[in-house]
This record gives sequence, structure tokens and C-alpha cells, in this order.
Amino acid sequence: MTTAYSGSRSTPMTSVPMSRRALLAGGLGLATTAGPLPSRPVRAQAATPVPSSEEAFPLEVQLQLTQIVETALAETSTPGALVGVWVPGRGTWTMAAGIGDLATAAPMTLADHFRIASITKTFTATVVLQLVEEGRLSLDERLGHFIAGIPDGDVITIRQLLGMSAGIYNFIHDPRIAVDYVADPLLPFTPQDVVAIVRAHGAADFPPDAEVAYSDTNYVLLGLIIEQVTSRSVAAEITDRIIRPLSLTGTSYPATPEMPTPYAHGYLAEQPGDPLRDVTRSTPAVPAAAGAMISTVADLKIWAAALATGALLSPALQAERLAFRPFAPWPTLSYGLGILEGYGFLGHSGGIFGYSSWMLYDPETHATLVMVTNRAATEGGTVNPILDGILRLLFPGRLPDLPGPDVVAPESATPVATPTS
Repeated sequence: MTTAYSGSRSTPMTSVPMSRRALLAGGLGLATTAGPLPSRPVRAQAATPVPSSEEAFPLEVQLQLTQIVETALAETSTPGALVGVWVPGRGTWTMAAGIGDLATAAPMTLADHFRIASITKTFTATVVLQLVEEGRLSLDERLGHFIAGIPDGDVITIRQLLGMSAGIYNFIHDPRIAVDYVADPLLPFTPQDVVAIVRAHGAADFPPDAEVAYSDTNYVLLGLIIEQVTSRSVAAEITDRIIRPLSLTGTSYPATPEMPTPYAHGYLAEQPGDPLRDVTRSTPAVPAAAGAMISTVADLKIWAAALATGALLSPALQAERLAFRPFAPWPTLSYGLGILEGYGFLGHSGGIFGYSSWMLYDPETHATLVMVTNRAATEGGTVNPILDGILRLLFPGRLPDLPGPDVVAPESATPVATPTS
């Protein structure tokens, strides 16, 4: 298998070894070009309407939105997608398109559960900030106080872990993940294995706070810190502090590879033209607090607004969360404490075997966007053309007109021609 990255330094990556050139560079305004289509192309199904007290978009806008989704699925040979768009004063629109299970030809439905991957980080970060608010943690406490043996651990702070400025090696680049986990998504693994990988790797990627570069390791370590401070599992803390208070009935932090029903199957094709491989069942122990969670479109709509407005934090802690710093290669994209910002939108992306997703909230218009596709692999996820098209349609002028087909690969910060997704 050929992985998409070419160096040890990381930028907004998923919790598994997949390129996020689409989920970041492409997803917020950088055009991409689809490569050769994998086998078993599937035609998108008609939109599934959902009753709503909010007014729908005008019919012509609904048709344009539908075309954006169907075109993206066709061009990337993605089985299906779930999309929700809510813009107060303008309209609301939801769509379940395509196939949720290739073995049975069952269609996608808006009730389907899916893996949200790195959107999990927004939940983990919120728990950490709540612990800070309770005086049980400090943003300036050192990593080494909780976990020994991490390079620069006696200097790295909780704030730097949350904000992706710690400089810690991203464990997803290790062969145990980049090779073994790709071959076997049920690979036996624990967060302690992440600690061992980082210790064995040795030197940090850069001095703490020198820059902002995405590393999933930061959030696996934060999960271990949560467990030390609370003497409870990350799953229990997220459930009691976020899922239950917000009544996110379709959201969970799983302990096993099983999915709650109903669910969309997730598919992977390692190379263009390869058959789609069902990778729905994968161990949550690999992504852990960096990407293990499962949710639904309806729940992520609620969570997107709560996250962006600080519903579960004090104004002071929310202000800390929203102190953004730009990613060096992409000055228009910034990271706060477990939250992304781009062109005024707040939220997070996610990508893991079989699923790629976005969850965004616009403080200016109070719009919410949630979307997922059920195909993702080492060459990237396929949700970004949907996001790009919807943002350009509904928020003209917000995104720059950036050239294609070349994009910047986050893993190497060098141009990559004609990406496959």
C-alpha cells in the first residue's frame, strides 16, 4: 500500500493514515480533481425529505444542492452521502443519497449512524476544558506530570496538546498503523501502544509552541489524562458531560467495532480502480479519544452549534477555545482548542476508514452544515467536493477562487498533482 504522506510532520490529518488534502485544503475552498473511478459505481438515490418546522430552500436551490451531491458521488464513485444544511432566514435542506450497504443495495437514510473520526476531538477537548473550569486541570500543566517519557513532555502543556502546537510525532505514521492497521482494521491496540510508539520514535517534530501542526497523538494523550484525573473512562466522561446533557441520542463512544443500528456501511478503495472494501467494522481503540466516536446528522447539527457558541463552557473558557492560530501551510485555516476555523466557519472535519465528514457552524449567519460520505481511504475522503460546492452556492464570496487541479498535501506541504480524491 502507498500512503499519502511523505514526511514525519503532520497537519490536519485524520485519526487513521488518510490524506486530508481534501478534507482541509480542498474542503474549504481548494478545488480537487477526481482520478479514475473505482469499480461498482453506484447512482445516487433521490433526496429523502424530512419534516421540519423550518422553511425549505426554494425549489431551484434544492435542485442545485441535489446536483452538487449527486455529481460528487458520481465523480468519486462513492456509494452514498448524508447532508444537512440549515440557514436561518434562508432555508433548510437534508438529503440521504445513494447506497448505504452495497451487499444488499439498501439506501442511505438520514437516521443512519456513521463514524465521525476526528470530530471526536471536539468532544475530548470540551471535557478537558470543563475539567479546567472545575479546577481539576490547568491549561498550563505539563504533559510529563501525567505521562512520562514523551519527548519534551516536561515542557509541553495541556494547552499545546489541545491546540496542536505540542510538536509530538503523529503515531498514525508508524508502520503499525500505516501498514498493519490498513491490512487489519480490527488490529489489537490500546492508547498505551501510542505512548510506546512516540517514546520509541524519539525526537519531537518541533519545539513546543513553535508552530501549529496536526497530530492525532495529542488527543490520545489527552484521553489518557482525562482518565487519570477523573478515574473514569473517556467514554463515560463524554457521555455524562456532553451526550446526555444535549440529548444526543444517536451519539456514542464505542467500546467495540460494532455499529448501532441503523448504520451506513463504510468503504475503502486503496487505489483508484480497486474494488470497494467494506471496512465498517474497525477497532475504536486505534483512534481512541482522537477519533473513535459515532453519531448522526441530527446529533451533529445540535453539537455544531453547542460547540461553536460555548453552550457547555463558561465565556472565559470558550474564549480560550476560540483563540485560533493558523496552520503554517494554510493561513486561511486555523486551530483553536479542539476546533477548526476557516473563512469564518467553526467546526471540525473527520476521516477514518470508510467515512469522511464535516461539521460546521457559521457565527455570522447561524448556519449549520453537516455531511458525511461512506467512502474514505489512504488517498483521502470524498466529502470535500460536496462541502466545496455547497459553500460556493450558499456563501458566494466567502471562499477564494483558488486554482486546481494541484493541491497542497498536508502531509508534505508540497504540491500534489491530480489527486484521486
